[in-house]
Amino acid sequence: MPLLWVSLFFLAGIVLAAACSLPTWAWALLALFCLLFSFFLYRAFANNPLKVFHFQLSTFHTLLPIFLFLGSSYFQFRQPHIDAFHIAFYNDRNYDLLITGSLAEPPDYRDTYTNLKIKTEAIDSGDGDLSVSGLMLVRVEANETYEYGERIRLRGQLKTPPENEEFSYRDYLARQGVYAYMTKAEVTRLPGNGGNLIYRLVYRLKTKLVENTYKIFPDPEASLFSGILFGVDTGLPQRLQQAFKNTGTAHIIAISGFNIAIIAGLFFATFKAILKNEKLGAALAVVFVFLYAFLVGGDPAVMRAAFMGSLSLFARQVGKRNTGMNTLAAVALVMALFNPLVLWDIGFQLSFFATLGLILYAEPFSNITARAIEKISKRDNSAMVKILNENVILTLAAQVMTIPIMAYYFQRISLISFVANPFILPVQPAVMILGGLAVFVSIIIQPLGQALAWVAWPFASYTIRVVEFFDKFPNGVIVLGDVPLWIIYMIYTSLLLVTFNGSALQSWFKAAASSLRAIALTLAFSLAFICLVIFWGAASRSGDGEFHITFLEVGSADAVLIQTPQGRNVLINGGESVSDLSNELGRRLPLFTRKLDWLIIASTDEDQLAALPRLVERYEPQNVLWAGNVQASFSARLLDEYFAQNSIPVHRAEVGQRLELGEGSFIEVQAEGPRGAVLLIQYKNFRALLPIGVDSSTFESLEYGNTIGKVDVLLLADSGYAPSNPPDIFENLNPQLVVLDVAAGDLSGLPSQDVLEALDGYSLLRTDRNGWIDISTDGAEMRVSVERDSE
Repeated sequence: MPLLWVSLFFLAGIVLAAACSLPTWAWALLALFCLLFSFFLYRAFANNPLKVFHFQLSTFHTLLPIFLFLGSSYFQFRQPHIDAFHIAFYNDRNYDLLITGSLAEPPDYRDTYTNLKIKTEAIDSGDGDLSVSGLMLVRVEANETYEYGERIRLRGQLKTPPENEEFSYRDYLARQGVYAYMTKAEVTRLPGNGGNLIYRLVYRLKTKLVENTYKIFPDPEASLFSGILFGVDTGLPQRLQQAFKNTGTAHIIAISGFNIAIIAGLFFATFKAILKNEKLGAALAVVFVFLYAFLVGGDPAVMRAAFMGSLSLFARQVGKRNTGMNTLAAVALVMALFNPLVLWDIGFQLSFFATLGLILYAEPFSNITARAIEKISKRDNSAMVKILNENVILTLAAQVMTIPIMAYYFQRISLISFVANPFILPVQPAVMILGGLAVFVSIIIQPLGQALAWVAWPFASYTIRVVEFFDKFPNGVIVLGDVPLWIIYMIYTSLLLVTFNGSALQSWFKAAASSLRAIALTLAFSLAFICLVIFWGAASRSGDGEFHITFLEVGSADAVLIQTPQGRNVLINGGESVSDLSNELGRRLPLFTRKLDWLIIASTDEDQLAALPRLVERYEPQNVLWAGNVQASFSARLLDEYFAQNSIPVHRAEVGQRLELGEGSFIEVQAEGPRGAVLLIQYKNFRALLPIGVDSSTFESLEYGNTIGKVDVLLLADSGYAPSNPPDIFENLNPQLVVLDVAAGDLSGLPSQDVLEALDGYSLLRTDRNGWIDISTDGAEMRVSVERDSE
């Protein structure tokens, strides 16, 4: 396999150059020396081949060191030259710089900030603009929108990307060609556009597709579709992302070679069954993979995944292990030529070894399974073998080669992944095909796209519920701690030795038969679970005839959802995290409800509203009740502008104002000021007080609760900040239950110890310990349920 060895030696040369720094000319000189030495050996031993330890060396073997040193020379040649015309030259200076450039990629929106990758054009350090080149990463405030190619001017200090013992952000960015970092910047928009026209159109389409995804699907399913279809997985809340990692199913929420390798195989099986033509089915699967890669932006990571996924399909079609390995090594070589640092990218390593696992083990594992089933049953078991092949064996073959890497980088092994993946993978083609179809159609005909979304939603909902179910299994994840690199080398060496020299395994390498009946059984199996999910979702979201107040877990801020027996939905504030808030609402609002009856702004502080500017685009309020200063925060100004542009009625809150919700339920404004309002919620005999927007004089005007009287539920103001929660208020209100909205490990040290001591003897529930807190009542009795019991 000459191509395999040439590629491996070239790649090894790249690794060698990274470990041993020599100038480009030195590596090139070594390559030239090896070429001359090879020529000498060829002339000296032309008629009498050279043997080393009984191994006969050919001319080809003597040429391999040349490729080793050529790889080293190429790596050194590709290293950036940092001079006065490179942006990284100006790192770590203790003064502000003015930098002009354009967005090299679409913006990376996060909950509390936005990352922009900038292609720099000029820098001004005080003496006028100087032309520079290179990429930089800048972090700007959230809730501002940008687009690919947009020209901007930045003011701030450049830093070298940080690194520590656990993670090197410097190396991570270097693999993307970024060597300069700005943690805080003032942004000025400039006229013109510096992007490629084709990419600009593709990225605009992608942005529109992501926006429509959140319009036609509720969260967390919308964020799952966004991650699977378009590689934008930042909308998933951290807890759900961790559940995917713990269950070994994270590969489905990001565009990776692991993901596309599995999906490409499933696409192939589907097209082959429909078209009755194996080659045409494989060709269509590859076309769909690359079409998908192009539509989601075609960035290097996506194209790498597409190549790896298509390669795995090619290797299975050829049926020859040597051909597959040759092709895999050649693809890795091509990727390294584009970017030598890709060899250190975790995504590349996982893609490479997952594909290698499919090439080496998919066929033998399939034959082992078929023989085992034949011994148990003498009947035709081709359908069962097919089900296991497509839903279990492919995943197992990929996992065999990726588990050591994940153990090294993530210091854990997911045992539950071997069980979770077979339950999840069968529905992923439906998630991608139906979800993608719904999103694309919604751009042309929104009602039809929405109807298709209702068909696609159960598959995504099933995926999330299964992940959360398996995540709860005890001891599903083994935490290893630091794993020495030599152990990883030994594991891979042992695996490859057994693979290529194990005679027992060699005898099992035969192709598995395919069956259309297997696909039907797989579909029936999946539909059975989906039906359960649909019934579960309908039951959990349908009204139960009671009045609900749910305190959502959104950190050290307040987000309160009120749901009436008549089906009205009222949201009060929202916190900082749009992913957390959207996830909580998506799980509680009815599937076909994409609007809020009322949005109440009870405090205009930034940390209380930061999630709302993006959320109201997904869940548009029909009416808004506003308390507090409109100019008090950046997010408040954005919301005010959005409501005006979309003609959403905004009502200014006044003391004594009552919002009637039906059947004796209402929300009444008890106090109003520049910071917000104090709200009383009442349903028949049930009463709850939410002092969200209090200031120093609020409780004095309320006579510390005497004007309100007894309440059943009291929300602590400002996450338990002592001056906002005087002890007299507890005594005068005498609540049955006190609720505290606070983040775990709050950076301000909240709640105050004085407040906790004053609450001694009261029932207290906290979102940092209990998660969401749901209070339901029929007006006479109150029932409380929480996400998790506190330890």
